[in-house]
Amino acid sequence: MKKLIRLLAVALAVMMLAGCSLVTVNEEKIVVATVGDETITKADFNEGFNALLSQYGYTQDSEEIADQLKTLKENYIAQMVEDKVLERKIKELGLDQVTDEEKAAAEQEIQDWYDEQYAALVENFKTDDTVEDPEAKAAETIENYLSQYGLTLDQMKENSVASISSDKLYDYVTKDVTVTEEEAKIEFANKVAAAKEKYDADLSAYVSDFENGATIYYTPEGCYYIKHILISLTDEQKQDIKNLRADDDETVAATADEKREEYLLTIREKAESVLKLVDEGGDFEALMEEYGEDPGMKNGYLTYAGDTGFVTEFADACAALTEDGMTSGLVGSDFGYHIIRRVSTVPSGEATFEDVKDSLMESMLTDKKSTTYDQQVEAWVKEVNPDIKTDKL
Repeated sequence: MKKLIRLLAVALAVMMLAGCSLVTVNEEKIVVATVGDETITKADFNEGFNALLSQYGYTQDSEEIADQLKTLKENYIAQMVEDKVLERKIKELGLDQVTDEEKAAAEQEIQDWYDEQYAALVENFKTDDTVEDPEAKAAETIENYLSQYGLTLDQMKENSVASISSDKLYDYVTKDVTVTEEEAKIEFANKVAAAKEKYDADLSAYVSDFENGATIYYTPEGCYYIKHILISLTDEQKQDIKNLRADDDETVAATADEKREEYLLTIREKAESVLKLVDEGGDFEALMEEYGEDPGMKNGYLTYAGDTGFVTEFADACAALTEDGMTSGLVGSDFGYHIIRRVSTVPSGEATFEDVKDSLMESMLTDKKSTTYDQQVEAWVKEVNPDIKTDKL
């Protein structure tokens, strides 16, 4: 018997050293947070937290997030607690009842989004000769996109319906929030001053904000639109030049310019014939439409002297066009030959309050509502005084 006991003791010691355990932890019994009379177990936490991490290709053991794991866990349990508090408040206020009409509207909103994306993709794939079935390809593309977030169209609709009560709570809390015109005028003055300081110091910041659809409160001097007729190299030629420039061997990379000049010769005659039509007074827009091979050229490019957003040859040629209506000669680049025209100068100066009033007040109202709601939620959470045991996460 003593020998058996000794053998069992040795086996147990080996298992402990190997990281094994005879005890199975029941995560359903480990409470990591208490919210009023409700609890959140470690099993509840792990189910949601693991699902969240998996959407981004991680697990709790992923080395890439090891230094952030503690903070991520704390943030997630805080969100779970907040969700519990909001669920209680929704029921308390009687906002948890969803009508058939509300449900149908929520589902239709998602369906409309899907139909819009599907239609746009179908049109896009119809222009791609490598796609045999644009409709099937469009559906597959959307499904693949949603799957990255662990979703299907039906699940999106379910989530939309589930958010109805939360939206009602938000509306309940923010129903009396308003923004006055006087408040907007003060904010307008602040935004003009900030934009002036930002854009005068960095014209690229203005171009970036403008192209990204930001509300423009001030336009700096020096910006103008250009259009160009691109006589393009072939895709194979452009890729060849790109590969040479990217080569780790400096000797090989240095041959890129020579190769480009060789390729430019293959389109030189065509480029010169188009330039002649321009110099003879031909309609630049019509010539661009007929000969131009830059698909993004319809509305022109917003630029300025010193713009680093274009290849050097193109940017230098644009900077040399100091007046509207000026046109370059042939400008060679890794893309082909460009014939560039300065189309128009962007008027500088401050926007008027009336120009931006609606968008500004709408933005201010959204921000004010969001702040009001966040403050109310924070107050509700404090009122419940949840007990979060972060050491058990």
